[in-house]
Amino acid sequence: MKMKNKISLIISLIFGIAAISKSQSIPIQVINSAGGGGSVGATGVEVYYNIGETVISTASDGTTTVTQGFLQPDIVGQFGLTASPLFNGVTCLDKTDGVIKINASVSGLLPQSSYTYAYYWNPPSLCPSNDCDKVNGLSPGTYSVLVVSTCTATSAVDSVSIQNIIILDSSEPCVLEVFNGMTPNGDGLNDFFYIKNIDQYPDNVVDIYNRWGQQLAHIKGYNNIDKKWDGTIKETKTLAATGTYFYVIDLGKGSSKPLKGWLELLNK
Repeated sequence: MKMKNKISLIISLIFGIAAISKSQSIPIQVINSAGGGGSVGATGVEVYYNIGETVISTASDGTTTVTQGFLQPDIVGQFGLTASPLFNGVTCLDKTDGVIKINASVSGLLPQSSYTYAYYWNPPSLCPSNDCDKVNGLSPGTYSVLVVSTCTATSAVDSVSIQNIIILDSSEPCVLEVFNGMTPNGDGLNDFFYIKNIDQYPDNVVDIYNRWGQQLAHIKGYNNIDKKWDGTIKETKTLAATGTYFYVIDLGKGSSKPLKGWLELLNK
């Protein structure tokens, strides 16, 4: 339904979805959210929106989408094109893993297969081919996209522009994820001891021991690039034998007690 030159109060209630936390089942609601809509200047584009927080996360079970925060605008073109963004901010400090997904469709009697879509992102380097409805690996910042639909049956073209999509930063340090399998055979797969997000702790120290407590590696500032354990023994630079080894990860100043665990090395 289109609205022109008027602002309405929208009270939205999303129900029928349960958010499960431990043993509790909590219905998700958005209530008393002010909003409105109308045409944007002389562009012919109409915007409908809820006023509230920026969306910071989105989840879907395949039939229903739940958004943490308030719904973003649906941007409506002159000939029935509707586009809306779903997006996530970066997951932790200094990460570049923000995501934007554009949902676009055209109303009318023709099936959706009758339309093709192009996406002109700003900055253009996000998708030089202009065929990406989703971009990821994003740094915190502000992005925009022009969505263009073309009807293959009639050659009619419609477009909408979505501005000010904000990917939020995070002040939370990243959680370490230790990959405890190694096959240092030079095939580019699991060739070294990989510790995800270790670069977030530049003062770290990683020690590797064999089952008799002998230290095989002592690495300061482990970063998975030029400072990493490739399975060699520090004194001889020879490759360690197949077996189970043990790691101690000290994250540095102000961190909790060292992390300890095991890793399996397959030398073939």
